[in-house]
Amino acid sequence: MRDAIDAVRSVFREHGLGKTKTYPRVHIPFDQYNGTIGYLEGAVDSLDSSVSKIASLYFDNPAQGLPRIIALITLNRIDNGIPIAIMDGNYLTMLRTAAVSAVATDYLAEKGAQTLGIIGAGVQGRGQLLGIKEVREIRSVQVCDISIEAARKFAKDYSSATLRVDIMSSPKKMKNCDIISCATPSKVPLITHDLVHPGLHINSVGMGAGLGKREVDPDLLRSMKVVVDDKEVAEADALGDAFKQGYITKSELYASLSELVLHEKPGRLGDETTIFISSGVAIQDAAVAKIAYEKAVERKVGQRFDFFT
Repeated sequence: MRDAIDAVRSVFREHGLGKTKTYPRVHIPFDQYNGTIGYLEGAVDSLDSSVSKIASLYFDNPAQGLPRIIALITLNRIDNGIPIAIMDGNYLTMLRTAAVSAVATDYLAEKGAQTLGIIGAGVQGRGQLLGIKEVREIRSVQVCDISIEAARKFAKDYSSATLRVDIMSSPKKMKNCDIISCATPSKVPLITHDLVHPGLHINSVGMGAGLGKREVDPDLLRSMKVVVDDKEVAEADALGDAFKQGYITKSELYASLSELVLHEKPGRLGDETTIFISSGVAIQDAAVAKIAYEKAVERKVGQRFDFFT
């Protein structure tokens, strides 16, 4: 996780300097199957690599014993286009999503933040805890999930002598959190007015991404300092509906993450309420995929193949 956080911070610095290429996600919906397949493309000059990721979201998969999210990553050299690795994208998607929330939290949460709320106890919610623990001294976690069993397993896995984990029956029961991370496929808002208070920082990683995911009440946006991973991508993806319906305009976005990393704009100022909304951009995938590739080569793991030589 520390490697991922450092790598993601670095690529957002390069993104702000114009040394990357990234594009809004392309969605192909399959409403008859309650699913969508998304395609992400990006490149980072310093990594000498481009990345392509196919990420599907099928809400009914768990009932068939299949993952709700399935992702596959291909890493290519940018000097000749040759693919150098094909890898599972599920774990790396969790890693990069947690890492970008951690970077945002580092700039936007109060320095003394100790209480973290997790909405969604699945793979992404677990990643949020692991990432944010790297940038803040978290002592207490409040977790809720539509599956009480998932919440109980989360509590069992992470409760310790130094970390208290309490199960909440709903987000509305969360009180006095310094940070809240919401990582769900919810189509109805879970981050609502009754959760918001001065000094709170929120991470949302479940907006957009197809099929009407809307975990944040858009009516809140104008009352908070809003930071996104990339403004163009956010307008096309995570905040697409909010833009179309007039809840916020591009000029009302406070900053992109690159602007914070490059110190072009300050992060938290006093007891304001801040929110980081992640669409997910491919340069994050490039950052963690290149690390995974390099470690695999170094440790001589994985299967070698030759397609073009």
